[in-house]
Amino acid sequence: MDNLPPDFLSEVEKYCGKVLNRKDDLLIIIEAYRNNNKFSDFEKLSFTGKYVNGLLRVLKSSVNIPEVESVDHIKRDLSENMENIVSQLTEVTSNINEKDKNYIEDNYLKLSHISLQNLQQLAEDLDKIKKYLNHIKRDDSNKTS
Repeated sequence: MDNLPPDFLSEVEKYCGKVLNRKDDLLIIIEAYRNNNKFSDFEKLSFTGKYVNGLLRVLKSSVNIPEVESVDHIKRDLSENMENIVSQLTEVTSNINEKDKNYIEDNYLKLSHISLQNLQQLAEDLDKIKKYLNHIKRDDSNKTS
């Protein structure tokens, strides 16, 4: 899976039946991982995004579920994993061109309301990507069985 097809993000959208929120940004991020020969790290990022997106869903629905007592635990876990995404983005973009690096920093790495919204949208997209990657892996393992 080290070499993604050029239409990878379009395939993700087709598979999920939804448009990616941050498609252009994902192109920058994927290219940065490709240039660093660390696609497995992109898979880790997509896993973290999927996990964060799940935590956000639980947190939103916890308002309506009185049985959810560990909201503080969920918030802590969410905060830690959002920081994990930020550190992964910081690491992978450390060697890219200044224009793209500044763009990622301005849109994801600053402590602002806008950056948090962008991170949430990115996590949603990474969730879709992780589901698609899992789908591809299942298909590949079925072909070899």
